[in-house]
Amino acid sequence: MFEINLADIPTSPGVYLFLGLRERIIYVGKAKNLRNRLSSYFNAGAKSIKTERMLAVARSVRTIVTNSEVEAFLLEMNLIKTEQPKYNILLKDSKGYPYAKLTNEEYPRLLYTRKTDDHNSQYFGPFVSGSALKETIEYMQGIFPLRTCTNTQLKAGKICLKYQIKKCVGPCEQCISQDNYNAIVGQVKRFFKGETEEIRHQLKDHMEQAAEKMNYEEAAFYRDRLRAINTLFAKQQAINTGETRNLDLFYKYDTEHTASVTQLFVRGGRLIGAKTHFFSNDEDELLERFIMQFYANIRQYPELIVAEGEEVSDGLAEGIAAMAGRKITIRKRGYKELISLAKKNAEHAVIEYTLKATAGKDLFVRLAKICDREMISRVECMDISHLGGDNTVGVSVVSEEGSFYKKDYRKYKIKSVDNNDVHAIKELMTRKMENVAEGSETEADLYLIDGGISQLNAAVKALAAGGSSAACLSISKSRSLRPQKHDSEESIEEIHAPGRKNPLKFRKNDPVLLFLQKMRDEAHRFAITYSRNLSLKKRHVSPLLEIAGMGEKRAKALLTAIPDLYTNESISAEQIHEKAKLPMELAEKVLEFVKASKGF
Repeated sequence: MFEINLADIPTSPGVYLFLGLRERIIYVGKAKNLRNRLSSYFNAGAKSIKTERMLAVARSVRTIVTNSEVEAFLLEMNLIKTEQPKYNILLKDSKGYPYAKLTNEEYPRLLYTRKTDDHNSQYFGPFVSGSALKETIEYMQGIFPLRTCTNTQLKAGKICLKYQIKKCVGPCEQCISQDNYNAIVGQVKRFFKGETEEIRHQLKDHMEQAAEKMNYEEAAFYRDRLRAINTLFAKQQAINTGETRNLDLFYKYDTEHTASVTQLFVRGGRLIGAKTHFFSNDEDELLERFIMQFYANIRQYPELIVAEGEEVSDGLAEGIAAMAGRKITIRKRGYKELISLAKKNAEHAVIEYTLKATAGKDLFVRLAKICDREMISRVECMDISHLGGDNTVGVSVVSEEGSFYKKDYRKYKIKSVDNNDVHAIKELMTRKMENVAEGSETEADLYLIDGGISQLNAAVKALAAGGSSAACLSISKSRSLRPQKHDSEESIEEIHAPGRKNPLKFRKNDPVLLFLQKMRDEAHRFAITYSRNLSLKKRHVSPLLEIAGMGEKRAKALLTAIPDLYTNESISAEQIHEKAKLPMELAEKVLEFVKASKGF
């Protein structure tokens, strides 16, 4: 570990940055007193596993002085969001919560969205289930028939099918007055605020008034809306909390091996969602950091925040208020019923998480034993793809503890000109090891190659040349065509290990095999997509255009429908005819051309 002179570190509040290779930021922290905070990293006291790992790869530290702890809070969150340091908490999905969006237009629309950056619109949420929110919005179209068409379609002034099926009131042809349309908009707002009784009374009054005037068609319309809204409220099954304000509750729950933060979202006195996030239990100031980063991502603020399970500083409220542009109250006590509900959710989520994690841990323990390693956590799978020898590409996909980590997926244009998969794998791995040495890529514990022994040996040589001690395996299909009827049978998939003549054998339903297959399939999908996209960009020079009767549109449709055209050995003319909608005669020419191009 590198050394620093603590006497040179200021005692002011600010942000500190740990830097790795090529001065890449690997951790961001904030402190009331920078010198005191950094001294804790360099003293002889016990440190968490995550901190030990971070310090082992850090090369230097940099500090940024701020005027206050609040400024340090905001700067820390901005740096985490923009730099995404490896050793910070990263709430990857917090910016993706679903919301109902009411646009600010002459005739507003109610839309489903995961972005909240339109400051002129009004947002309702966040909701936890995207599919449930979509279903709710779709159902609401029959109750509150706002338009769904684009502004261009609205200006065209032509009634669409939505009007015919009574899911739009037809503002495009002035079938409704502006005041009446705005009244429906007001009902939507009251619905999301939980003012359900007022909406029911209003619809009932409209129904009775229409009936008195013997306008039975209009009365039936309001009757149907009243029935539909009663059904919708029954579908929601929201819990009444007794709190009329919009409230977000954050509850930290610790166990021996993990820490979690459970969120409850209360809107208009109704609980609209709950979600639990899991972290290692060695995170400093977890609850405070979680709350700050959550709001830094979504930029939507309730009237009240309740924080329970860990002390948070007064600077948290000031930091959120600075982001929101208004005062946000943060309560650290009270709301016993909601906290009890959050605890029940946390306990249930921890049980599910532990069962899943235990199963995953057993898988990686076995995988480490197979690879003769102490631990396997990060796995990368490599694949090569090409279309008839053109646009040869290589890709790598990454899994961290069993979950795909798409941020670290990589694409490579293969420079080898001999269209040889073995040479391509060697080039890909050589370039990957160069990137690892430079710090632009993180080294994996295990590299999985899509291919046989030849590809595996090429990858092992490249790893050794790059000074890597990572494990390496390859996966390929056996030549056996024996049908498999039972999960307990040995799989026809073969796993090859360096220095081993015979492949490793697994049963079809073995978790280790299923995980390796999942990695291979994801790499194959990623490679095929990349290769296809390159081919489509250059389709004006596609070799398929040499076939009589094949134009650019047909070539594009063919490659889109059958992206593995050149690598699928079992493809038939009938399949090409059916999938790509080509004439049978042309499909036969395509099959003959592909075989002649030695793509198989």
